[in-house]
Amino acid sequence: MSYFNKDLEDIGFKLYEPCEELEPYIYNYWSIRNKIDSRKTNKILSDGSIGFTINFANPYEITLNSKDIYCNAKVILNGQSKYPMFITFEKYLDAIGIRFKVGGAYKFFDEEITSLCDKNINYDESFWGFDILYKDLLEKKNNQEKIQAIEKFLINRLKCSKKQNSEYTFDIVNFIYDNKGDISIECLCDEFSLSKRQLERIFKKEIGLSAKLFSRIVRMRNVRDSLSSLEVENLTTTGYNNGFFDQAHFIKEFKSFMNETPKNYYQNKLSMAKTLKFKKFEI
Repeated sequence: MSYFNKDLEDIGFKLYEPCEELEPYIYNYWSIRNKIDSRKTNKILSDGSIGFTINFANPYEITLNSKDIYCNAKVILNGQSKYPMFITFEKYLDAIGIRFKVGGAYKFFDEEITSLCDKNINYDESFWGFDILYKDLLEKKNNQEKIQAIEKFLINRLKCSKKQNSEYTFDIVNFIYDNKGDISIECLCDEFSLSKRQLERIFKKEIGLSAKLFSRIVRMRNVRDSLSSLEVENLTTTGYNNGFFDQAHFIKEFKSFMNETPKNYYQNKLSMAKTLKFKKFEI
């Protein structure tokens, strides 16, 4: 979806698609490489997924749910969360990230997925053998070569896994995406002939979030995308079109996920777009 996000261009943000073997589990890889004159903070809305950041430059700071984490390791895990993440960089950015699909990280981890929720963890390089991978990445000439090395590393990890996702996991997640998060637990259970207990067991075990919370995250990201497109009739209609029949609930929910009101978010996007003559960016 095209929507206005000047910050992404400012930090040299790029996306890369996974290979066919990893496509069921990996949403994408991303890279950032840029020099900046001063400290810069970017806000990232949660999508309920888990990821890794492999850092080749200066340490940086992450704020999540009012907790500050100083990321000074070469490999940082970003756990699933409902909260927006604020990342503060300075001087030089050079990092590559792995973004798992929701449910896709399950086969790769020995740890229970729930243990990673709301956490950003500085990992020792020996975790998963990242020390060997990191040295290999330093010798690569460009991001394409680095991505290939990362994929070889992940495929080896995948082949060693004895875990299997439920037959329903990715179909349920895609069904929630298709309905833009505006769907009840009862509807999900009916659609896949599961009890509430079975549904929640799948989500807790493989995703680490409840089905209800994940649906709320998807719905809020859709709201964010609608506002970022700058193609909205008004905020009341935007809330209504995304399943909010009460304006107070819409504002409260938006603030919970975005740490600001929908009005402030939209006005900031609109002001920035006007300054740059409504240039849009594809991510």
